[in-house]
Amino acid sequence: MDKLKNYTIVFSGLPYGVTDFDYEISQSFFDLFGIEADFENANIKIDVEFEKKSSILELFFRINGTIEVPCDVTGEKFDQKISNEAKLIVKFGDEYDDTDVEIWIIPRDEYELNIAQIIYELIMTALPVKRIHPDVISGNVDPKYLELLDEYSIYNLDEINTEDDNNDENDDDDDSDIDPRWAKLKDLKP
Repeated sequence: MDKLKNYTIVFSGLPYGVTDFDYEISQSFFDLFGIEADFENANIKIDVEFEKKSSILELFFRINGTIEVPCDVTGEKFDQKISNEAKLIVKFGDEYDDTDVEIWIIPRDEYELNIAQIIYELIMTALPVKRIHPDVISGNVDPKYLELLDEYSIYNLDEINTEDDNNDENDDDDDSDIDPRWAKLKDLKP
């Protein structure tokens, strides 16, 4: 935990009320966790609004930035924008309990709180499951990637589109394959 001491908030000396903490997250942050990641060049800003009250602590996290990830379609790397927000309430109790995502319980004699793990989890959950390069979405894909996709694709997209068009035209006219009980439902169409 020594490596993560930069993400420890010593709240015992803070006054009651709101205190802001700002963190700049780079790739070295993820290296501290020793987990192999499929991204690099993280450039993330985290704003933590820390409110100390008499019986609880409230933390509000705002995460914004970019991480370089490979596109799931072309494999080309691009900067994926990420953002996330979360609220954490910290209560005081007999023993440490962080099983709830939104409410942590820490011992009454505790005077500091390490937020590295929650920052890590908020960043990881902000990453989309499917990562698609903006050029793929806009249709401006580099021709070399299209050639590779065509070469390794198990489908011939032209044939699939032609078959779908033919099936759409024949769907309304072909009632012979439909169970007669379900065929009556076609009469209900407007």
